[in-house]
Amino acid sequence: MVKPPTSVPAALSAEFASTRDGRDITRGFVAGLQQPRDPRLWGAIDWGVYEQIEKDDQVFSTFQQRRGAVVSRNWNVVPGDETDPRSVEAATRFGETLQRIGWDRVTDKMLWAVMRGFAVAEIIWGAHDGLIDFAAIKVRHARRFRYLDTGELRLLTRAATQGEAVPPRKFWPLAMGGSDDDEYYGRGLAEWLYWPVTFKRNGLRFWNTFLDKFGSPTAVGKYRVGTPRADIEKLLGALQAIATDSGIVIPEGAAVELLQAAKSGTADYHTMATYMDGAIAKIILSQTMTTDNGSSLSQAQVHAGVKLEVVKADADLLSDSFNGDDGPARWWTDINYGPDVAAPRVTRDVEEETDTKAQADTDTALKGLGWQRDEASFRDTYGDGYEPSPEVKPLIPRGNGEGDRQSEELGVEGSIGTAPAKGQGNQPRSPASGKGQENASFAADDPRPLYVYRKLLNADAVVAWAREQGFTGIIAAGEMHVTVTYSKKPVNWMKMGGMWGWNGDNAEHLLPPGGPRLVEQFGDSAVVLVFFSGHLQSRHREMRDAGAGWDHDGYFPHITFTYDAGSVDLAKVEPYRGELRFGPEIFEPIEEDWRAQIQSSFAEPLAKGPVAIVDVIPDDPTDTLIDQLIAEAGYRAAAALTTPMLAAIKTANSAEELHALLDAAPGDETLLATSLENASFALTLGSESQVATDG
Repeated sequence: MVKPPTSVPAALSAEFASTRDGRDITRGFVAGLQQPRDPRLWGAIDWGVYEQIEKDDQVFSTFQQRRGAVVSRNWNVVPGDETDPRSVEAATRFGETLQRIGWDRVTDKMLWAVMRGFAVAEIIWGAHDGLIDFAAIKVRHARRFRYLDTGELRLLTRAATQGEAVPPRKFWPLAMGGSDDDEYYGRGLAEWLYWPVTFKRNGLRFWNTFLDKFGSPTAVGKYRVGTPRADIEKLLGALQAIATDSGIVIPEGAAVELLQAAKSGTADYHTMATYMDGAIAKIILSQTMTTDNGSSLSQAQVHAGVKLEVVKADADLLSDSFNGDDGPARWWTDINYGPDVAAPRVTRDVEEETDTKAQADTDTALKGLGWQRDEASFRDTYGDGYEPSPEVKPLIPRGNGEGDRQSEELGVEGSIGTAPAKGQGNQPRSPASGKGQENASFAADDPRPLYVYRKLLNADAVVAWAREQGFTGIIAAGEMHVTVTYSKKPVNWMKMGGMWGWNGDNAEHLLPPGGPRLVEQFGDSAVVLVFFSGHLQSRHREMRDAGAGWDHDGYFPHITFTYDAGSVDLAKVEPYRGELRFGPEIFEPIEEDWRAQIQSSFAEPLAKGPVAIVDVIPDDPTDTLIDQLIAEAGYRAAAALTTPMLAAIKTANSAEELHALLDAAPGDETLLATSLENASFALTLGSESQVATDG
């Protein structure tokens, strides 16, 4: 194994292309103070040329917006090494120090380096609470400082032409902008703002002159050749009086006219000033639509994102300088905790604010797929101040006991709960039951519990699909439906109509093939086909807004097609992706015996035991056995009948021969019929024996 080097060669560790030795060909060799590259600052002591730029209204407004966007964000002090208790303690104490001295104030003033390229802050040290601490951080005017050609910071004074040396760990310089590290003083935005502001200022001056000419016309006095000088002076005085007096007196024979200013061409001072304001905004904010009117919401959002990137860059550059190896955070740590302790890091939370509504919608959808946030993640996303609501029932885990009758319903963006399988809608009502009279006794607007659903009109296709997937105990096609709402809370039915009568809710609802589809099991038995429908979700929300209750987090439409998953692996089931066609909304009161009603109308028997089969499976034992064989073993059970027929068809050479073959018995049907009768008799006898044993 190669032994790692323990030292770095001097030729690699030292600067080679330094600007401190006079070898920089991009600047003249001048021993002493380094000069800025900006030609407008060459030899300028006070950099006052840019102070005029900062007085422009657009410059002030946009730069204040840029600085304020940084300062308004929360700042944090994090340990340099979270595994070191000393570093953690140092971060806590350093955060208290910055809070005490006003870190936001310091940040706002140091960000002027963005405008001028360079800023310097002086650290005032003092003893505080057992530490050699910052007593204050005071930002000084950058014009008072220069670098020597050797790279040392100097304070310019009247007594020292080359500046005075400053104490170590006393001044914190910050350079921003510039394309390389050879620029000691950075390159501020003021350099690029110089011409837009100059053009704007001159344009406004010309505009004021133009307006003055339109507001008060120029007076012209005419005199004859040979008029005495004294009379000419009197005429000039009369002209000057026009600007302030409403009337004048002139000698007889003198003429006075008003010369109106005439505008021609396409010159437009307003357009010019507006264009320069836009240029200023682009230079400072890199966009214009957070200061002026945008053409669209989408464009404004893009521009706001650009501004956020600029603001984040400002915050990061300032933090990098403060947290650097030769920055104030490192100095403070060395003095109070030692050089072997990782220095705290000061950061700003300059991230795009989370759209909590969109995030909540996403979380609800993920919950329907079986994922949810833990408490720590929830608080990180939505903040503190939340606790579980006792009014919302927790979702019933898959396969967890009985569950209540709603544990089958899906939540809005994917949460799964339960609603009753549709059954009561098709049950005949006897006048003797008293329900009709009881319902009729309600006033039209009296609140009562409400169940709203839509029947699945093409349920036969779903039944066929379920059989192909291997499911048994499939609910009868006439009972398949989608629940719109299930409100145990009494509500006024007349307020739930929505667009009823406008070919909206009373019309059929068609979902084209495709789209998101899932097959899920709810509780310990119900298996459903989940699908997306914006219309059904909207109707559910309308009813909720009108006062309807709901026992779960949200709503997502689905169809229950069986209560017995059997041995089918739901993860391998291919969801039904065909068309779904629903009938109009049906309003009904809630039936408490809904499960007994739905189980009386299965298209196929449940694997868990015999149930009452209504108008679907014939009473003949042999036919019952055949249907059960087909349900459990597919159409392989009919191979004894179909195989001989297919063989006969293949051997036919003409239509007459085919008819003759089909008329013949396909095999020994007597033996087959006898076997089926014996098997059906045994099935019937076994069922009766089981009933007698249970009794």
